[in-house]
Amino acid sequence: MEDLSDRIESITQELRALHLQLHWPGFKDADTSDQDRILNNLLNAGLGHDLKKAVDLLSQFLWCYIESAAARINAEGVDYAQQSLRLSQVTATLRLLHHSACPLKESLASIEQATITVTRNTEAGGIHRPLTMEKSA
Repeated sequence: MEDLSDRIESITQELRALHLQLHWPGFKDADTSDQDRILNNLLNAGLGHDLKKAVDLLSQFLWCYIESAAARINAEGVDYAQQSLRLSQVTATLRLLHHSACPLKESLASIEQATITVTRNTEAGGIHRPLTMEKSA
């Protein structure tokens, strides 16, 4: 798992650098032949498709975490405060991943699905104490 963590950190740094290069005002001021070359490379390499697949896999990974956390709701030794914080962070990340690609209504539907999943697993496990989520600033 350490290798996965290292790869995620490396890719994150590369994405931050790419973010700066994809800034439209800088691109539009570039030479027309440079623009054509960059766009041809981007489109011919299938970058958009590969990036979308990676984002979809990240989303799936985060949903699996939600399912896993919900299934462990009755497990001994679970740090509920840390799990609650992580679920809040995962939910916020999922919201970010889907916000720009979907209308707000669909983004909210994915959050509702996460809530339903946790609730379903909580009820199945017989836990009846309320869980509180702090609202982030």
